[in-house]
Amino acid sequence: MEGKTEWPQSLKDFANRVFASCTDSNRKIVSEELRSVIFNAFQAGTIDTTDWSTMKLKTLGGGPGGSGSAGASGSSNGAGMSKKAKKRALNGQTAASSSASGSSSLAEGGFDDQDKKEKRARRFERDQRAHMEEQERGWSDAIGSTSLASRFDATALVDSRASSSSNGDGPGWAYDNTPSSMPGPSRLGGGGRAWNTPPAAGGFDDSIADPVSSATRPQLATEALALTNLAWSQNVIDWDRDTVVGLSTKLEKPYLRLTSAPDPRTVRPLPILEQTLELLKKKWRSENNYAYICDQFKSMRQDLTVQRIKNDFTVKVYEIHARIALEKGDLGEYNQCQSQLRGLYAYGLKGAQMEFLAYRILYLLHTRNRREVNALMSELTPASKSTPAVHHALSVRLALATANYHSFFKLYLDAPNMNAYIMDHFVERERVAALGILAKAQRPSLPLTYIQAELGFADLEEAEAFLRENHIDTWVELTPAEAQAATAAASSSGKRKKGKGHAPPAVPLEERKWDCKNALPGVMAAGEKYRKVDIKGQI
Repeated sequence: MEGKTEWPQSLKDFANRVFASCTDSNRKIVSEELRSVIFNAFQAGTIDTTDWSTMKLKTLGGGPGGSGSAGASGSSNGAGMSKKAKKRALNGQTAASSSASGSSSLAEGGFDDQDKKEKRARRFERDQRAHMEEQERGWSDAIGSTSLASRFDATALVDSRASSSSNGDGPGWAYDNTPSSMPGPSRLGGGGRAWNTPPAAGGFDDSIADPVSSATRPQLATEALALTNLAWSQNVIDWDRDTVVGLSTKLEKPYLRLTSAPDPRTVRPLPILEQTLELLKKKWRSENNYAYICDQFKSMRQDLTVQRIKNDFTVKVYEIHARIALEKGDLGEYNQCQSQLRGLYAYGLKGAQMEFLAYRILYLLHTRNRREVNALMSELTPASKSTPAVHHALSVRLALATANYHSFFKLYLDAPNMNAYIMDHFVERERVAALGILAKAQRPSLPLTYIQAELGFADLEEAEAFLRENHIDTWVELTPAEAQAATAAASSSGKRKKGKGHAPPAVPLEERKWDCKNALPGVMAAGEKYRKVDIKGQI
């Protein structure tokens, strides 16, 4: 495509005759027909066999199509031209006849008529040139607004065409949409001179680029498409080129945050990672060292990520790490795992999707993200809602929405899978909210045994410790009769205090009564610290 060819001397002579015969008024249509004839002869492979000495152009009064094979080619081109091209050819013939008529009138002495015709022609030429330049500017602006065209430097191409149209050769060499002006394969990136460049004033230019050989002509469309794809591919990352394939055979490796490109010698391939997982499961059951296990699982996740491994084994690694993190209360590490699991499930990979869907609903309840909860519920299918884990999570949401603390703590004590581990992170918040309701609704006091049973405490000691830690352990004072009975019970047991007086006897937990009225201000103050949720590791 970049080579040059030696054109036949007869073709050069023919081109010189043509340009010597044309005038400023018909130069455009003559040059268009000349390019069309040469290109069609080239397409037909008759460049060297055509008798160019007898070839004539229709626009110069050469009849229907010249002679020889090229003449036939010219005829076929005339038949295949668009209506616009035919109209221009007809105008060219009219201009040629006008020129001939002007010459005869000159011979007869009609100088005035000839001057008027030339002035009209020049005025028409100026108007046409101005119109073409305006079209070129509009086309240049349109191309400049598209990033793909600018990558091909199409604006520079338009400017070069506009400059060529503004030289002494007239606008005939400017770009237009007619078929005769678009034969140039050099627009696909070929070297040499473009077809739309006017010839030198001295005649036909030897440096015209060879458009393309007949053997490679069918590849023009493919090459144009390849150029377009290349322009698009320059902004697309080749992920396969940057994918790492691990070479390490070590089962255990500490986690280190990457600060540079991963080294394949330190990355474990998939078979080694499968062995590592089995080793970590055994160590977790025997040693229960969460710091070590979490570090090793993060290292495994890193090796899977840099190798772009996304399969059922990847899902298994993230699920096991998420469960271990929930068991140890590491909500931040769990959240990172469940965020990755959502993407893996979206690929259609198998795993405990319903189990972790329930965990996500409960996590959103913990963070009080009601908008995400509603959006997630709108995506649930009847089949997913009927699974035990998801049904339990949705029941928890309903209990919280209706402030039904009785139902909430019942669900807390009877949670499937590891739902209760996530509920542990917001159960204290709901206990304080429930105590606020009880302090307003139950007067004057409540037995500690009722609070322990209603709010899901394991025993009375846990209930009393919760009230004390939140500074709401306000108890009803004993009556004199109750105090005397308690003192007698303490005396009979031999428990006395040193000093002048005796301290108030300790009331057994099962007999204590919570003072609802006096504890209410403390309950309202305790609820303030739960207004903000500490979101750890959210992505």
